[in-house]
Amino acid sequence: MKPPETPLKWVAAITAVIALVLGVNNVAKLFAEIGERKRQVVELTAVAAVQRDSGDYAAAFASLDEAAKVADEGSHFAKLSGRLDPLRADVRTAQEDVAMAWLRAARAPEGKTFSDMVEPLLPVIARGLVGASGTRRADLLAHRGWANFLMSRDGRDTPDPAESYREAIAIDAANPFAHANLGHLVLWQRGPSREASAHFEKALASGREREYVRRMQLASLMNYSSPGTDAGLLRVVDEMRRNGEPIDESTRRYLFGLYSYAFNSPEELQELVAAIPPADQIETIRTLYFGPDFDPSRVPLRDATIALLQEAAGQPADALATWQGVQSTLGPDDDGRVPQAAKEAVKRLSE
Repeated sequence: MKPPETPLKWVAAITAVIALVLGVNNVAKLFAEIGERKRQVVELTAVAAVQRDSGDYAAAFASLDEAAKVADEGSHFAKLSGRLDPLRADVRTAQEDVAMAWLRAARAPEGKTFSDMVEPLLPVIARGLVGASGTRRADLLAHRGWANFLMSRDGRDTPDPAESYREAIAIDAANPFAHANLGHLVLWQRGPSREASAHFEKALASGREREYVRRMQLASLMNYSSPGTDAGLLRVVDEMRRNGEPIDESTRRYLFGLYSYAFNSPEELQELVAAIPPADQIETIRTLYFGPDFDPSRVPLRDATIALLQEAAGQPADALATWQGVQSTLGPDDDGRVPQAAKEAVKRLSE
C-alpha cells in the first residue's frame, strides 16, 4: 500500500482509521447491549415461568411486564422493519401462557368477582389470537370461551362460551381445553350426561392436559349431582384408580358421601352398586378408604358398603363375615341404618 504523499493526506488517513475503530467499538457496544438485554429478558421470563407454575400469576405478569420493557428498548430495528422483535414475541407468548393458566385456576380474588380477575386477561388472549393458528389458536379460543363463562357467573351479558369452544374444535378436533370446557358447559346447563362424557373422553384421548381435563370432569359431575351423574363419577374415579391417577381429598369425601346418602334410598344404592363391577368397586373403596388417616367413626359404613358389594358379587360367605365384623364394631345401643342393615343381612345370610 502506497503511503500518503502529503501531511493533509496523512491526517485524512489517520482520521479514517480512528473513525473505523470508533465504529467498530460502537458496533461492539451495540452487540453487548443486545446480549445483555436478551439475558435480562430470558431471566425474567424464566422467573415468570416459576411464578406461574407456583400459582403466583400476578407476580408472573409483573415479571413479564418488566421483560417487555427491557425487550422494547432494543426493538428499534424491528420497528423500522415492521416486524415484531423475536424477544418481544417470546414475552408475548409467555404472557398468553400465564393468562391461560390464570383462567384455568378460576379463582376470584377475595371480596371481588370473576370479572375482576378475567377482564385484565382478555386483551392478552385477544392479542394472542391475532396471527395465531393451529393448536395455539384453538387453545386461546378455548380459554376465551372459559373467560366468557366465568364472567357470565357474575351476571354479565357475554358471548356464548360454546361458540368459542366449537370454533376451537373446528381448528383442532382433539383440543383438550375446548372439549373439557364444553363437557363442563353441557353439565352446567343440565344437559345430557352422555354428550358431556363424549367430550371428556375426546379431551382425554388427546394426550394433553390430562390433569386439567380430570379436574373439570370431576367438578362437573359433582356439581350436577344426580343419580346418573353420581354413577358416572364412580366410574371415572374407578378408571382413575386403575390408571394410577391421583384422586384428591375433596373427590374422596364426595364419593364417600354418596355411599352414605345412598343408604337412605334403596334405588340410589342399587344404582351405585350396579355402576361398575362389584369387584372393581370394592378395590376402589379399599384403595381410597383404608389408609391410616381414615376416620374410625366411618369404618362401619365403609365395611357395610363392602358387604353389600360382596353380596352383589355373589360372595355370600365373605359378605356374612364382613357384616358380622360391622356388628362387632357397633355398641349394643347403636341404632340407625347401618346397624339395622347389618342385623338384617346377618339373619338373611345365616339362614
